[in-house]
Amino acid sequence: MDPKKLFIDNRLKGNCSYCGANANSRDHIPSRVLLDEPYPENLPIAESCDKCNTGFSVDEEYLACLIECIVQGTTQPNNKFRAKVAKTLKARPSIATRIESGKVLDQNQNPIWGVEFDRVRSVVLKLARGHMSYELGIQHIEEPIIVDISSVSLMTEENLEAFYSLSEYDDILFPEVGSRAFVNLLGEKPNTYGKWCVVQDGRYMYAVGQSSSYGDWAQFILSDYLTCRVVW
Repeated sequence: MDPKKLFIDNRLKGNCSYCGANANSRDHIPSRVLLDEPYPENLPIAESCDKCNTGFSVDEEYLACLIECIVQGTTQPNNKFRAKVAKTLKARPSIATRIESGKVLDQNQNPIWGVEFDRVRSVVLKLARGHMSYELGIQHIEEPIIVDISSVSLMTEENLEAFYSLSEYDDILFPEVGSRAFVNLLGEKPNTYGKWCVVQDGRYMYAVGQSSSYGDWAQFILSDYLTCRVVW
């Protein structure tokens, strides 16, 4: 079976994966600002409207720059920075200023970074909805029941083990009939449903599934730093 030939309900086609409006554009999931060049081939693509396709760009740039500044410990780009982020910070210094304004130093002069959580959450929900649409042919424009966002450094070993092992989802259901996950499961290509799919090593990986106890879920990690879980 060819995973490019899907058989999902036609009522689920032609709608924006993020807001449900008529789709007149397509969007990479994840956005290229979260990846390094050369970009991986055959990036997942979600149907979108023009408004959503461009509307998340500012927040995605902010998140990409925020993560790299935290990892590097500075808002001043140097040769250790991701090339794309360094270029963005130099072209739009207002982003660095905004990130720097949220930074405070503790008693040991270590930086504590303030985060514009609404902007981070906006990108996380976009990514989760895009993965749901691409892999399962399901649109979740409603609010999720769970949104967990954390840095690896703040998670316990137990929580990290559960996150990476996907052990919470031990009752994974058969994927949506006709979806890409369904076609891949029955075809010759490796099945990634309920398993981690590495988009770019060290930069982005994700997993999606459907569980009888949790519902529809998506997990992903950005730059080996930010862990995200969204459940509907």
